Amino acid sequence: MSGSSLTVYRTLAWNETDAAGHNHFSAALRWLEESEHAFYRALGLSLDFVDRIPRVKVQVEYFHRLYFGQELRIDLRVKTVGRSSATFEFEIHDPEGNRAVAGEYVVVHVAATDGGSEPWPVSVQEALERGDHLQLREEVSVLPT
Repeated sequence: MSGSSLTVYRTLAWNETDAAGHNHFSAALRWLEESEHAFYRALGLSLDFVDRIPRVKVQVEYFHRLYFGQELRIDLRVKTVGRSSATFEFEIHDPEGNRAVAGEYVVVHVAATDGGSEPWPVSVQEALERGDHLQLREEVSVLPT
């Protein structure tokens, strides 16, 4: 099953590079988290549940370097939605369309910090599954600090 998806365009900022001048490996995880949050907002969901969806599995592969000032395309897609979990797939591309980073991660909806998983709110599950495709252009400061 394939669910809703989001494409985000953003620029690689100076503070997201390492001493070699290309993207720091951890920046991709930040981009995913930012994109996922933008995804929920773009779907029109109340964000009351966002603090209760920890990542329980993350897999990332790096194929191509990204450099300061480049525009990135981040594609995020819901792969599957379960009773209380969802699996997302993602790819990050450079301006020429080369796949630079790819992978998937799993989130679980939990009751509270000390509780186990609980079913998705109906509105969230429906939004994740309905197949909407959204696009955003995120404004990110790219100036060196």
